[in-house]
Amino acid sequence: MNQYVGLDHAAWLQQQLDFMKKQQPKTYKDAPEKLNEFQRKVFNIIGIAGGGLYNSPISFNTIKWNYGIGGNGISMSWINDMATFDSDKLTLLVFLCHEARIRCQIDATGPKRIQLSFFQRKAEGRGSVRHPNLDEAVKEFREWFKQDHMINHTEPEEKSLSDIGPLGDVLLEDIWRKQ
Repeated sequence: MNQYVGLDHAAWLQQQLDFMKKQQPKTYKDAPEKLNEFQRKVFNIIGIAGGGLYNSPISFNTIKWNYGIGGNGISMSWINDMATFDSDKLTLLVFLCHEARIRCQIDATGPKRIQLSFFQRKAEGRGSVRHPNLDEAVKEFREWFKQDHMINHTEPEEKSLSDIGPLGDVLLEDIWRKQ
């Protein structure tokens, strides 16, 4: 998917935190002295999905280190688009969060700006505690969403000229476009 999967993005951030705290003490007052395991996972996910943490379209000064009820989440602004394939940042984000059992919440905050919030979950427990890994999520989805559903992609059938007839399914608009 990309070459950033093998890098330790959290280690890079850890090296930068002291400098960031000295430069902007009010902005980074809640930043930890040392990233914990959950924070390391989040920044590695952002680094992989964003094409390197230093390249990621996140706004470092918007990081909320103690986000949510109980302050056990992390939140930050993402300043760019996300997609499922051509630019697969959205797919990577979702897949990586599933593998780490981290809940990611996406909220709109402005034009081309979204807020990403992350919360660590567990393998077992009720809905607000549990998070499936990727294999479990796909299995649950396949059991719920049947393969014969009308939105599933199927290639259109090829029609031969003998199936169409003199003008058959051909629209005049199509003929004009080809000329």
